[in-house]
Amino acid sequence: MAAVLSLDVPADIAGCPAPERGVLRLPAFRLAGGITLADAQLAWQAWGAPAGPVVVVLGGISAGRDPGRWWASQCGPGRALDPRVLRIVSIDWLGGADASSGPVAGAATFPAIDSVDQASAILAVLNHLGIARIALAIGASYGGCVVQHLARLAGERIGRAVVISAAHRAGAWAQGLRALQRALVAEAAPERQQAALAQARQLAMLSYRTPRELEARFGEAEPERGIHGWLDAHGERFAARFPAQAFLTLSASLDAHRCRPEAIAVPVTLVGVRDDLLVPVQSLRAFADRLGAACTLVEFDSIYGHDAFLKEDETIAGIFRQALVAEECA
Repeated sequence: MAAVLSLDVPADIAGCPAPERGVLRLPAFRLAGGITLADAQLAWQAWGAPAGPVVVVLGGISAGRDPGRWWASQCGPGRALDPRVLRIVSIDWLGGADASSGPVAGAATFPAIDSVDQASAILAVLNHLGIARIALAIGASYGGCVVQHLARLAGERIGRAVVISAAHRAGAWAQGLRALQRALVAEAAPERQQAALAQARQLAMLSYRTPRELEARFGEAEPERGIHGWLDAHGERFAARFPAQAFLTLSASLDAHRCRPEAIAVPVTLVGVRDDLLVPVQSLRAFADRLGAACTLVEFDSIYGHDAFLKEDETIAGIFRQALVAEECA
């Protein structure tokens, strides 16, 4: 029986606790590929009610440990994931651009990181924090890949998994596109690598959205002031904060993702966007058919495609609220 979960915020609480942040240091962190990271650092954040139900929240490869910044439409006071009621836990990705162990600017190589390694990292953080029970494990895009493994590894600790726009394996079209992006970066001269990274991000942005949305926004505009400027801004912003090797590491991790659906014994809310070019809804239907636990498959249309989880605020919030209620009533 799950702990009783109240979704009503007490009227006398005007704010919420400040986020608690830390870096967990592990002398040796063994990766799925067999390599051991010496002195691994796992940067984490726990935000919200100290005794509240725990919700793990994970996003795409550019998301960090503060979902209140990159997912402010869902995480915050008065939002579906309210830190006045819940305790929201997240991490910076291993191999990424933030405070967990990862490649530094100019680094030539970094060990391959599997999505299961990220799940193991989260479990290490949860154990460090003394958290035995997770009400919801929520993951979107790359985070959805990681949540699949989290549910597989620690199903007895999780009430429900919510997996958004992430199948049990990467599709061939998405793998091909990301391979081209990585080639742009890997084959660039050192002095051009960040510029190549900006171009790779521009290609990614086109795959995150839909032709319908971009035509509606930019179809009548001059290219330099419309679609070109939009792509330039996204590419430059990404390249300014991401080392090239961090991008290569996490992009390859997306392509390498594999999780056997039959091994997941946790109830799953699986969310697919019919207009998603990267993760076609057909792959999520196949995932749902093979799951070893109860599954609620939610499909919807969105001109935002893969980025719908960041843009369709009411739809996503409704899914989260239903998942919270389902966990309360389990």
